[in-house]
Amino acid sequence: MNKTVEANDAQGLKLKKKLKIFQWLSILLLLVIGGLSYLVIDIYQSLDKTEEAAEKSQLENIALQNELDELLYDYTIVKNQYDSVLVDKDERIQEMTKEIEQLLAQQADYWRIRRQLDLLRDITQTYVREIDSLHTENQVLKAENIRMHDEIQRVTEQTASLSQTKEELEEKVGKASTLRAFQISATGIRLAGFRGSERETDRARRVEKIKTCFTVAENPIAPAGSKNIYKRIAGPDDEILRLSDDDTYSFVFEEDTLQYSVHQSIDYQNRSVNMCLYWDVASELNPGQYIITLFTDDAIMGETLLNLE
Repeated sequence: MNKTVEANDAQGLKLKKKLKIFQWLSILLLLVIGGLSYLVIDIYQSLDKTEEAAEKSQLENIALQNELDELLYDYTIVKNQYDSVLVDKDERIQEMTKEIEQLLAQQADYWRIRRQLDLLRDITQTYVREIDSLHTENQVLKAENIRMHDEIQRVTEQTASLSQTKEELEEKVGKASTLRAFQISATGIRLAGFRGSERETDRARRVEKIKTCFTVAENPIAPAGSKNIYKRIAGPDDEILRLSDDDTYSFVFEEDTLQYSVHQSIDYQNRSVNMCLYWDVASELNPGQYIITLFTDDAIMGETLLNLE
């Protein structure tokens, strides 16, 4: 009996020990499971943070790339307007752009890229300011050029006006310096008596000479010296009464060659001169109106009419 009880007690004690060992093992297992769970959660959290950091870094790089692209776009617009200006600074900008693009490709530290980008912005802004200064100076030069052009045009127009005025004055002086004839009269003459006295007649068939008398006006501004005076008679048929068609009986007037009837040279000394020119009739004249015109080498002196019956 006692042995049975002792055996039962020993067996119960063993069970208690095993139960306690099991309890400790369960607790230990729970601790291990808890530790593993914490570790797994920590790993997942770390992975999430790593993904967030990678995503944030990628977004930052995209933002930096966009900022770089925008900066280069603005810079290129200005540069293209002045392609040959500030070449050295342009080369520096190109070098820094390549460096930043390499850092972005390598996903380098954000603040390192930011510093480089800020430095590049400062350089490009300085470049743009210098370009703007050059543009302003260029605008001033353009305005000055326009002003000078207007001034040159004004002076040119003024010179042209003065030249025109001078030409007009010279023309007026030229006209004023030409010889004029006044008190012009023309008569038909026949010779009568032994001495051949002159008798006026208006009968065409009886006219032996056409006499034209006039006064060369006084002109203090006309050049003094020898002057050619031409008498030109146009008949009723508009034919010029002349000795010959030879050039000997012609003169040049305003680039035209004209035949004359009578020619005489005088020594003109700026004083009035009274004179008469005669045309000897070679054949009987026709009745009608005759136009007598007096010329010098460079002007028409005057004109008169002779009517013959």
